[in-house]
Amino acid sequence: MRLLLMELDNVLYNSKLLKAIAREWAITAMREAGLPVDHERALGALMEVVREKGEDYPFHFDEMMERLGLRKDHRVIAAGVIAYHDVKRAFLRPLPGVMEIIVSARDRGFRVGVISRGNPVKEWEKVLRLGIHHAVHHIWVGKEISLEDVFSAGYRPEEMIFVVWSAENYEAARRSRVKYLVRLMDNKIEVLEEGELTREDETWRLREIVENLLERL
Repeated sequence: MRLLLMELDNVLYNSKLLKAIAREWAITAMREAGLPVDHERALGALMEVVREKGEDYPFHFDEMMERLGLRKDHRVIAAGVIAYHDVKRAFLRPLPGVMEIIVSARDRGFRVGVISRGNPVKEWEKVLRLGIHHAVHHIWVGKEISLEDVFSAGYRPEEMIFVVWSAENYEAARRSRVKYLVRLMDNKIEVLEEGELTREDETWRLREIVENLLERL
């Protein structure tokens, strides 16, 4: 079975941009609600918590206030949470060309899958908000999800195109000798065939690159 596998974050949607905007808006809302700290200092403390505790830590704003030496103010924290989720609802949309890639793959007889490691509820929230759950055949999400779960479902690396962002999945795919590996980076795309770099291009060419590989596999 031929499979087009795509990561969720920074492939199907721009996770880095969304989180950056959401955190900026959250700090602005918290300051408007009474946070007595300038914007840059508050954002710096928040990012310190994110780096140390991880993206899925549920108390980023609580911890931020503690590190700023402030008494926990639930009104201020709630303002940040609301602003963060408002941005998520507004900006969590598939990147241009993503749905067209999925349709092209299905039209050519490919199975289409999505993979994402993290808190399963949060990952499913992204999938549902993006509205892609009706368009793909398989969705692998969870804290321990890996490429091995994909292979265990009957898919073989020599019949796979994998569009990837994370370094962890990229290295795992190289070790597994996935046939075509499309690595998205901040400013470019790398295409590897059986572990060998065959093309470098600009990120806006993703649809063209993937559709070319769909024809070749």
